[in-house]
Amino acid sequence: MKRIVVFLFIIIVPLYSIEREYILGGDNWQPLLLKNIEINQNEAGENSLFIQNGEYALDNSTELLLHFNSLPIVDVTGNFRLIENKVSISEGRKKFGAGAALFNKETNSIVLDRNGRGFFPGRIYSDDFSIEFWVYGQNYTDGETIFFVDGFADIGNGFISQLFRCHIENRKTVWTIKNFFIPPGSKEFEVKISSERQLIPGVWTHHLLRYDSTTGLMEYLIDAKPESVIYATTSEREAGQVYPLYSGTRGRIVIGNNFTGLIDEFRFKLEWINNNMLPLLGAHTGVYISEPVDLGNSKSTLIGFEAKNIIPIGTDILYYYYLSDSRQAIMEDSPEWKKIAPGSGLLSERGGRFLRIKAVLYSDGEKSVSPSVSRINIKFDQKSSPPPPRVVRAEPGNSSVRLKWSEVIDPDIDGYYVYFGERSGKYFGSEKNNNTSPIDVGKNNEIIIRNLENGRIYYFAVVSYSRSTPRYGSVIVNEGGDYSVEVSARPLETYGDIK
Repeated sequence: MKRIVVFLFIIIVPLYSIEREYILGGDNWQPLLLKNIEINQNEAGENSLFIQNGEYALDNSTELLLHFNSLPIVDVTGNFRLIENKVSISEGRKKFGAGAALFNKETNSIVLDRNGRGFFPGRIYSDDFSIEFWVYGQNYTDGETIFFVDGFADIGNGFISQLFRCHIENRKTVWTIKNFFIPPGSKEFEVKISSERQLIPGVWTHHLLRYDSTTGLMEYLIDAKPESVIYATTSEREAGQVYPLYSGTRGRIVIGNNFTGLIDEFRFKLEWINNNMLPLLGAHTGVYISEPVDLGNSKSTLIGFEAKNIIPIGTDILYYYYLSDSRQAIMEDSPEWKKIAPGSGLLSERGGRFLRIKAVLYSDGEKSVSPSVSRINIKFDQKSSPPPPRVVRAEPGNSSVRLKWSEVIDPDIDGYYVYFGERSGKYFGSEKNNNTSPIDVGKNNEIIIRNLENGRIYYFAVVSYSRSTPRYGSVIVNEGGDYSVEVSARPLETYGDIK
């Protein structure tokens, strides 16, 4: 029987430094966790991390709440249903949340109803209420309507039409409330209240109309500053008798009729809202954590960290990193984060293959200004992977093959994987007795693979691995390939058993 003799060489190969860079930002943020964080465009049009905008929260006194974040438009309370929608959602120019309703005179309005019932609950409503919204008008021309409610009221001796409207006159907002408050013995009654200031096109303003049922006081505020007040009482002052408020039936709500601009966070509550506008931000802090970044080698070390950010006065951003050899360890809920400052020349105390980055954004004290991050640059020293054996020998036997290879001397090597298969270059074979490719042989330089099929040719290759390489079937090979030279052998019964 012919035997092949091959000389085995011991190869000593040092690790070589390879400086590489990884960039988080743009379309490559790859978040594992976003807590109170949104990815939005900054003034330069770059996708950046911001603390998430605020939104009104749903509570028991809220009758109608429209966030305008996406289509279809939905009343969060479930009290009102959408009948008609001819508007789109603006994700760029918005005040809160993910979007705002975009109106123009060509595509008109949003229509909702309350399943045949009136705007207010019950036949006669006797408690407080508030209506508020944010508006951004393009021109504020006469006749533009922010919203109106129309319907009919049963006052005991027949039905009368009702109108609750907020519209524009001379760039001022005018509220007309017709036949909702009706004095005893009267058939019709109209209340009007308007702003003192003119609205400025292209600027967001907050509008709040609130009613106190105990005094009949109705107050109108813009940006938390009072504009005007009236009393729905017999004396038109606090001391008079409060007129009853007829809820109406078969009413509908129309938002943005003939209006050009944006409306956001429309809310109707059955209570007197205190003079506190919604903060621009939903939280004081926001947290971003990246997906694990594969640095390619267990000996990789961080050598630089840069961040392109905007940090207004009163805000701040803190950065952290976590480096580990184990993908499982790096996915833990509470890893040992280490603080890092942009611009620092960092040399991590030990190498690791997998990296996570955390950024914590802090707003100003009023939750009105957010810092932002548009890009994070990570520079790291990626050591070259341990090389494969230079020489491999395959000796066939009866239903078996003995494989031997040259030792590679390298401090990173923890062992070898033996790959085999039935086609050249296809090394994921499977035979009896758990002979499944690849086989982890530790630091041995020889293996006998048994229970192979006689007469079938098998192909083999060997890979060196370091401590970060996952075991059994998930070996990560560098670009260019870390396989040894391929060898082949055909087991035959005539060879006899390999001892």
